[in-house]
Amino acid sequence: MTTDATRYRQAVELQGLSRTHHQIIDWLPRGGSVLELGCASGYHGRLFMERKGCKVVGVEVDEAAAAEARRLGLDVRVGSLEEASFRDSIEGPFDAVVAGDVIEHLRDPLPVLRHMRRWLRPDGRAIVAVPNIATWGMRKQLFFGGAFDYQETGILDRTHLRFFTWHSLLREVDAAGFRVVDSMFEIDHVAWKSLLTRVALGPFKARVMERLTDRFPNLFAEHLALLLSPKP
Repeated sequence: MTTDATRYRQAVELQGLSRTHHQIIDWLPRGGSVLELGCASGYHGRLFMERKGCKVVGVEVDEAAAAEARRLGLDVRVGSLEEASFRDSIEGPFDAVVAGDVIEHLRDPLPVLRHMRRWLRPDGRAIVAVPNIATWGMRKQLFFGGAFDYQETGILDRTHLRFFTWHSLLREVDAAGFRVVDSMFEIDHVAWKSLLTRVALGPFKARVMERLTDRFPNLFAEHLALLLSPKP
């Protein structure tokens, strides 16, 4: 049976790692201790260990996915991040806490983001990545068709409870006590294809796409990723 957690592993196996996945790995400290929230079946945490030599503790609500992650070498704690008692049971500190495509699945992300500060060393870093609901593709879909149909994966994943834009994400991490150290915006290629169908940019297209996405992430980015440090 395919669970919500294992279907993400299957999507990665089919499509490969996204630019966001690669950026998260690049931001991790080599040889550091990492707490991965929502580790699923461990496909990402395994790469943290293999590529950066990290020691990884995972958090996962799905028992079956946690068992898969343990077989890959992760130390996994099973429970819901929504529960304060479970959050309190996880002991740090860690060099990095990763929440990649996690907080949009929570009823109330702010308490979890605030707890991420408690799990970090004073000089530690938090990494948060979310899909962007305000990207051009979604705006076009709503404007012309009025459709807001949930899907198996992607921005309108059927398990998403919260939706973020670039601006609302910044407000959320600020309220949790973090400042932004670095950011990365993954290009929404579907949106750009619809915009550039009649525009011949030739070899400059990729450069134009990247620069405008960096300049206007709320409009052209499919995924938003932040590297954060605790405010003093």
